[in-house]
Amino acid sequence: MTNQPSEDSRSGKYQGKFLKNPAAAAGAEDGGKKRKSRRGLLALLILLLFAVRFGAEAAKALTIADRYGNGARMLIYGDVARVELGDAIRSNDGEKVIQIVDELPENMDPEEDVIVRQDEGATLIYHGHTYRLNQNLATVLFLGVDKQFTEEDNLPGSGGQSDVLLLIGIDTKTGRGTILNINRDTKAEVDEYTVGGSFNRTVLEQITLAYAYGDGHEKSCENTMTTVSRLLYSLPISTYVALDMEGVDAANEAVGGVRVKSLLSFEQRDGTTVHEGDLITLHGYSLNRYIRKRSQDVDANVARMDRQKQFVTEFTKTVIRQSKGDLTFPVDLFSALSPYMITDMELPDVTFLSSCFLQHGANFSFRSIDGTYTTDSEGHSLFLPDEVDLFEAVLQVFYVQAD
Repeated sequence: MTNQPSEDSRSGKYQGKFLKNPAAAAGAEDGGKKRKSRRGLLALLILLLFAVRFGAEAAKALTIADRYGNGARMLIYGDVARVELGDAIRSNDGEKVIQIVDELPENMDPEEDVIVRQDEGATLIYHGHTYRLNQNLATVLFLGVDKQFTEEDNLPGSGGQSDVLLLIGIDTKTGRGTILNINRDTKAEVDEYTVGGSFNRTVLEQITLAYAYGDGHEKSCENTMTTVSRLLYSLPISTYVALDMEGVDAANEAVGGVRVKSLLSFEQRDGTTVHEGDLITLHGYSLNRYIRKRSQDVDANVARMDRQKQFVTEFTKTVIRQSKGDLTFPVDLFSALSPYMITDMELPDVTFLSSCFLQHGANFSFRSIDGTYTTDSEGHSLFLPDEVDLFEAVLQVFYVQAD
């Protein structure tokens, strides 16, 4: 595969990513003063209301209020032109083949293995149910990078790899969150770049390498976002957050450490042993050992992903508990992690998403993708996602059942 992708595809910045209406975009500059005026009045009103309740926290309320003016820019799924589903999807064992058609064939049971694609994929009929692309959805690609961010990491190949890839979907209407865990070894279409930063080619290799072919900063995140989007039928991703090694530790300490029932036996720095099944509060060395250790087996990342899933789940629960007692905690956490973070999110985005999530009960589910392992010609592990399970994962994250 050597076709050079479009400029928008390579950059990972979807055209009008946060503002899809061309007419609105064209008039954005002229109408800016009016919008700022309306937003300013609304922010002032909400600030006064928050000041009564929070007193000294009133200043932070400005940021929270601003979400009403800025948050909607993350809702981009109403303008998706086409969902790239192809003509069929197959399970890895070859036992299930699901045809993708634009009309339901005559005399076919709608509950059979067929997907009816309507409105270029914005509407799907599957197993007798109708699903529509969720226009209230915001998505965040979270990357856990195996290297510290430094100014020197500005050449392709120097910025490390994304050992953790989580796509977080938040329904801003219901507050429901879904965390899709993407295996770092997933075989995917990755854009490779030269040391000079020029596009070289697109190849099938581990999805974690998409980060390595950037600059270790924004371009790495954007290249990974593009690669993940391709894997998910070219559905766009609203925004990204990358956290380096020190940032994961800082996040853990910000909530006082995460307590888990160990899925691994390992030796701590002081020589004591944690046994599988022990309850342990993760800090520093034990945290890094727990979420990063893996064997040399071809499928070693599966066990590591289980531990990462456990950590993320318990961390999220801890953040939710602390946020319910202090509505400004997500903003404080975001600010505290900023030295270890690369993101195109702003504080209004954080407050918008966290408030949508928290005010509806802070419910979330964790989703992984089934698949099988193989190795490439050089002996590197490759995870082959099961196409049927991948499709159903996309259906769960990006669509809502309409019947």
